[in-house]
Amino acid sequence: MFKSAFLTAIISGVVATIACLVYSNFYAGLLVDFTEATSVVAVLSNCMMVSMIGCFVYFGLSKIIKNKQFAEFSFNLLVTMASLAAVFLFLKSDDPEFKNEDAQMMIDYYKGFVMPMLFFPALSWMTFKPLFIKP
Repeated sequence: MFKSAFLTAIISGVVATIACLVYSNFYAGLLVDFTEATSVVAVLSNCMMVSMIGCFVYFGLSKIIKNKQFAEFSFNLLVTMASLAAVFLFLKSDDPEFKNEDAQMMIDYYKGFVMPMLFFPALSWMTFKPLFIKP
């Protein structure tokens, strides 16, 4: 069971990272280049960290809660609440300083740029979970 959850977390983290990088490059071509604050290393480490935390929480809940449907519901509820909490925490955070003048002028759009990426690890987990974790 843990092996399946771990594999799901690794694949979800990598796919979420790729999705974030594609999104940030698309956004850079569309409006402004914020990739200075969303480097590959930062995005990869954040997506992998969130996915691995999800792995351990999922495994722990599946061991504690014997009813599989309730364990799934509890995990999905926690993931949803954590994603929404991340949005509110990010809204309260300080804006980064950009060396790129265009990015610095468009700093008001930065938080709106990052917010969708906060949901990518959860979406990746929920997408790949049925392939690797059997009910």
